[in-house]
Amino acid sequence: MITIKYQAIWRLVPLLLLLGGCSSSMGPMSWDTGYQATGVDDNTEEGLLLAPHLCHLPATKTGIVTLPPGCANDLNLQFMVERPRDLLHGRDMGPSSAEPLARAARERLSDREHSQRRRQRLKEEARGGGSHATTSDM
Repeated sequence: MITIKYQAIWRLVPLLLLLGGCSSSMGPMSWDTGYQATGVDDNTEEGLLLAPHLCHLPATKTGIVTLPPGCANDLNLQFMVERPRDLLHGRDMGPSSAEPLARAARERLSDREHSQRRRQRLKEEARGGGSHATTSDM
């Protein structure tokens, strides 16, 4: 009975070691994402200089300074947007795309009904029933 308990404990040891490796010395991360206007640049189309909140470093740091986690993601996003002003305040959404989708579905369903009627006519024609219409008459 005691050996069974020890076997169960030894099965848990690798799991506990694995979970122990998940601890981090970095502490809790700040996810204060967003951007702020830091100035005006006449060379850019928008005329606006932006800086991510996560990339602000205290002025007291000297020497080799590493960027905080998340700063690179925000910088890359900043370079990918079409209009930098969208990072400060997004655009109003336009009309939804449901109307073109509904139109396409309606056309698809009506084509399906048309093909089903055509198939019925061809079956009747093959059986010899109905009129002697050809497929070009449909």
